[in-house]
Amino acid sequence: MADINILKTDSRGRVTLPGNFRKEPLFEYIIEGDQITLYPVKTVRKFPDMEDLPEGELGPDWLEKEEQLNRDKRPGIRATSPGEALKRSRG
Repeated sequence: MADINILKTDSRGRVTLPGNFRKEPLFEYIIEGDQITLYPVKTVRKFPDMEDLPEGELGPDWLEKEEQLNRDKRPGIRATSPGEALKRSRG
């Protein structure tokens, strides 16, 4: 079972993250009702050559399972740095 901890805001509304998240430069967040979920965003600096990989369609049963597990339908953001990803995500 996961430890439940409370994060308290300071006078300016900032939250101090736990130690293993303090070096993360960029977070994505989802607000559902009264809760906020933070996800650290990992950026990929170099992409492998994927030209020779075949393209294929996924079966309807796989798509149905994915839809049940992953409600987030936002498209990915291509960026070379966390700052660029943040700029692109805001429009």
